[in-house]
Parts: sequence; structure tokens; C-alpha cells
Amino acid sequence: MEEKKKPGSLFFPLLLVALGVFIFLINIGTVSGSLWENLMQYWPVILIIAGLDGLYRRDGWVGPMVLLGLGTIMLLGNLHYLEFGGFALFLRLWPILLVAIGLDVIFGHRGSVWSNLFRVVIGLALVGGIVWLATISPFFSVGMKSVDFEQSLDKATSSDVRFAMAVGEMNLSGGADKDMLVSGNAGLPKEMTLDPYYSAPVNGKSSLLLEGNGLVIIPINTNISPWIFDLNSDIPMTLSTELGVGQMRIDLTGTNVNEINTEMGVGQTILTLPSGMDVDAAVSGAVGELIIRVPAGAEVVIKTDKAIVGSRIPDGYVRDGDTFRSPAAKTGADKITIQVDLAIGSISIEEID
Repeated sequence: MEEKKKPGSLFFPLLLVALGVFIFLINIGTVSGSLWENLMQYWPVILIIAGLDGLYRRDGWVGPMVLLGLGTIMLLGNLHYLEFGGFALFLRLWPILLVAIGLDVIFGHRGSVWSNLFRVVIGLALVGGIVWLATISPFFSVGMKSVDFEQSLDKATSSDVRFAMAVGEMNLSGGADKDMLVSGNAGLPKEMTLDPYYSAPVNGKSSLLLEGNGLVIIPINTNISPWIFDLNSDIPMTLSTELGVGQMRIDLTGTNVNEINTEMGVGQTILTLPSGMDVDAAVSGAVGELIIRVPAGAEVVIKTDKAIVGSRIPDGYVRDGDTFRSPAAKTGADKITIQVDLAIGSISIEEID
């Protein structure tokens, strides 16, 4: 008996239909923003289409259901219905794709109605389970340790401070005790150590480097046991941060950080700049989302170097090529200069009171 052929792929036709409808809605003003801005927000739809195509072509059940689930979850993240954006969620949820592929290989693509239903349930359970594990479960802390660290101010009147980690979540803010330069704790795999390099003040200026010492091959458990550190809010400070894969949340409200340099490989950076002072900032990333919050009323100059990137800029900002400027600020307003470099992803500039 001749074997029944599988239907052809609908992926590209569905993608073209979705893209055409989307561009049409942008052109008539129903959807705001540029094409790139919206593509960077709605890119998880590609996963949803891939999942639908897999179900139509009968390419297993678990894999397509997982693609549908992950695409939906990441889309909700990009639309700010969840705490994390799509890129940050992908860094947490990607291992489920390996599980789905393995299960489809084990079960094969054919089976009875009950067998197929069982696979669908497994796919849905995997999506629900991995979301729970990646957000609220305590079990991801297994194999981790929390290392406390503090460095005294040591009579410094200014300082260069740098944080460097390979994979994880970095949370930095002001609020350290007045006699402390930095205090907090770092979540590390048990085989890694936290290595501080401190130089005592020279002409009143100290320097501190905190980095994790160890080898990370695959970005697993990027959301567990984050680095949480408070910075001294009184002395002028230059801050540098480096993160390979994960998420950085840096809130400099109330600090005297007048120069900051952040580097991200893959993930999300959320940077809140201080008010009441001039600030020079350099924010870079390879793939991900950059959210920069600036004080309302400041004179802001944003210089961008980007490739496949969508941008969201506050209303009233003037664009000149790859440079954006805030509306005319009050006389004597603080001046904030931001250099943004991103290859693939989205850039958002937000004003805060």
C-alpha cells in the first residue's frame, strides 16, 4: 500500500500572510511604531507559526506544542504582561526544546489517537512546568551558593567599580551604608568562586573588580541566585558591568555615578540613570533588549550604532540620522550622553520623573 505523504510546509506562506497584515496595519496607523520596532516586539510569533506548521505537517506533537507555548509566553513577555521580556524568557526556557525534540524522537511521528493526545498533554505540561521552574520554583537553587561580600569605603573620595559575570542576573543599586563602597551577595555555582580585586585609594580614588572565577560552557539557570549589590551613594563613581548571558538591572537613582559602561552578550539590560548630574553612559549588546530610563527634563543626547534593531524613543525627541536629542531642556539642565551599540534586538528610551 502506498504510504500517505505528509502535507507540505505552511511556514513561509503563514509568515508572509502575518507580515503582510502587520505592515498593512502599520501603514494605516492601527499599529504604532516603525516596522523594525514592531518586529522586535512581535518576533515570538515566528515560533507560534512554526508550531502550527509542525502540527499541520504532523512533525510530532510535543515539539510543535512546545513551540506554540514558548512563542505565546515570549510574546506576552514582550508585551509586558510578564516580568521578563522575550529574550530574557528564552534564556530561561530554551532547554525545554531539547526535551521536546527527544520525546518526539522516542515516540515517533505516528500513533493512535490516545497516544497523540498523551503527547499533547506532555507538551503542555512541559511548558507549564518549565515556566514554574524558571520563575518561582526553589529547586533551581540546587547546586548554588550565595557569597556575601562587602568592601569598606576606606576613606576614598571617588572610585572605579566593575562587575563581571558570565551567566546569570545582576541587580545593582545605590543605598550601601555610608562607610561601605559596595555590599551585597553573589549567587554562584558551587564550583565557582567570587574573586575581588581591590586597590586602596591613590589620591583619594580606589578601584574594585568583582568577578566570578570558573568555567561556564552552556547558559543554564540564568535566573537563579542573582548578584545583588548596593553601591555607595555619596562619592563620585565610575561603574562598569559585563555579563555574557542573562539580565542586568542597574538602578542608579540617588547615586553619584557619573560614568557608566555596560556590556551584554545575550539578554536584557535595564538601566536607570541618576538625576541632578551630568552623566556619560555607554550601553552595548550583541543580541537582546536594552531599556534605558532617563530623568525627565534633562538634556539627553543618544548616539546609536545598530544593525537589526527596533527603537522606541519618547515623544518629542528629535532624530538626526543615528542621533536622538531630547526636547529643549531648561537652562542649566543636566546633560546626559548615551552611546548605544546593539546588533540584534530592541532599544527603548523611557523618561522618568
